[in-house]
Amino acid sequence: MHELSKPIPIPDGDDANELFNIAYTAFCMEIVHKETRPTLFGKFIYIDTKKALDGEKMDGFWHVASIGVDDSKYDMYPCYNDNTYVKCIYRCKINNPNNFLKYYNSIPCLYRADKVRWIKEIIELANQNNKHKNLKIWKQKRKNGDKHLLIRYINESVDYVIIFKINYKNNKESYYRLITAYPVVLKSYKRRFDKEYQQYISSK
Repeated sequence: MHELSKPIPIPDGDDANELFNIAYTAFCMEIVHKETRPTLFGKFIYIDTKKALDGEKMDGFWHVASIGVDDSKYDMYPCYNDNTYVKCIYRCKINNPNNFLKYYNSIPCLYRADKVRWIKEIIELANQNNKHKNLKIWKQKRKNGDKHLLIRYINESVDYVIIFKINYKNNKESYYRLITAYPVVLKSYKRRFDKEYQQYISSK
């Protein structure tokens, strides 16, 4: 049975945003820097390095360390049974006065940020064995015509998905663009991903 590393420990003190700083450093060192960035199935992984969202951290980081407003409308906190719940000052509220991502319809999420190291670990596991029993890997065509590659890691209580956009050149897969990555918490999401995966497997 494969085990992921522990989430990034929550630092002591009253500054909840310090965890974002630590997670951002890890994201840059393990995912952004080309010297340490993994490939996926032999292809380049593109990371959005613009700093348009908050002016300090790359947008690619916030794609994996924030929660979209649509995902915040459910009647439960994804982190409710997690240590990050205690530290969180945002409470999945788009209009929270501390929310510096408000105008981008996102909310900073400690529960997602402390797991950014899992992205590289799961990619490396997929490269080693794309049929590993803890992985479900499939492709999905979106309504806008884009095609996504999804890697979902499941091990007991851990359920985490990484989503890439597949970019093509001369009708062949050229590289993968990291779209987002997050823990799969809600039953509706679990059922949706299960259905997508089964449909993909059945179609092959």
